[in-house]
Amino acid sequence: MQTDFEQILNEHQALLSRVAASYEANESLRQELLQEIALAVWQGLARFNGDASLKTYMLKIAHNRAISHVSKEVKGSHIHHGDDESINTSSAPADTEPAYAAERNRDVVNLLDAIRDLPVTMRQVMTLTLEGLSYQEVAEVCGINKNHVGVLLQRAKKALQQSMNHE
Repeated sequence: MQTDFEQILNEHQALLSRVAASYEANESLRQELLQEIALAVWQGLARFNGDASLKTYMLKIAHNRAISHVSKEVKGSHIHHGDDESINTSSAPADTEPAYAAERNRDVVNLLDAIRDLPVTMRQVMTLTLEGLSYQEVAEVCGINKNHVGVLLQRAKKALQQSMNHE
């Protein structure tokens, strides 16, 4: 079981990191959230019955843990913004112009800030969609119906476009 968990965690590390980044700007709190997510996934694997894909199941756990984290931070008045110096843009080609890479990093930081400013349900729908989940899978993770996913996604896209156009 421990080996299985380590393998599952290694395979989905990037996915879980992106979820944490979409909820937490502060690097140290993001790492704390990632650890909370990993623990919740480990605890939840015993209850996994195969009704959904493992990816969908883990995303549901990750988003629920992230919402709890955000709620705890808001209640504690520890809202953190703008600490995204650790955004990884290493997927850019090595011969990319430095100015282009800096602009791309700025765009990623601005997009993450805009996503974090969305209401929680819209944030969930947007991040799950960006992870490639279908409307049905997003609906299962969020506990809403498939049609509502489309409505929330359109509202989130509109809000993100407005936010990004103002920057």
